[in-house]
Amino acid sequence: MKIQHLRTDKLRNDAHFQFHTEFKDLAAKSGADALKIGEQFQSYIPLYDKVDIALKKINKSILTEQIQEADKARDEIWDGIINMNAAALKHFSPETREAAKRLKIVFDTYGNIARKPLNEQTSATYNILQELEGKYAGDVAVVGIQQWVAELKARNNAFSDLVKERFDESALKTDIVLRDARRELDGVYRTIAERINALVIVEGALAYETFIRTLNVIIKKYTPKKRKKNGEVEEEIDEGEEAENEI
Repeated sequence: MKIQHLRTDKLRNDAHFQFHTEFKDLAAKSGADALKIGEQFQSYIPLYDKVDIALKKINKSILTEQIQEADKARDEIWDGIINMNAAALKHFSPETREAAKRLKIVFDTYGNIARKPLNEQTSATYNILQELEGKYAGDVAVVGIQQWVAELKARNNAFSDLVKERFDESALKTDIVLRDARRELDGVYRTIAERINALVIVEGALAYETFIRTLNVIIKKYTPKKRKKNGEVEEEIDEGEEAENEI
């Protein structure tokens, strides 16, 4: 009986952290001292916390609040354009009403872009701006929303720039910390697994059987499935064989 091998370095960030969380909880429940890994487990916990902090920094940067405000500002302009065009549908000028009708078809085609996920909203806004500044530029002028369209473009660009800045910030700082923290945590985990496997050989499996069986069940969840290709069995890449690039 032994702890099965798991390529933790191949796991994506979320799966990697979740595996270590399950391992940590199991070791704590089983009793690190009872497993004779007390010293190693004491070294493990601070490294686990370090990975946790690094992940949280990736998920929430100092620019998050600014991005939320920029998105709100963009949504306000979009709502203003829709309201202005709706009013133009009742304009006394037939020419203005017809232009507003054509624009409404465009707006209805794209739907309420303010309700889309942020990245999709940025892309949708860019696409609709191409139409409003191109094919429908004349209708935009007749309805009188040129300045609104120009402001929507400016705010969409501002939002996009903030997202890029947050990504660059994370890539330059937090991702480096996370990569190193993952490597250190995996190293201590492997030391613990090797120690328990060695203790089984020396002392027998009785004291470690429940822990090892439970841990192997956990490991199985994070082990890539096998698939057949050209008659040969190879590892699946679902769990992220490109994970090194991710972190």
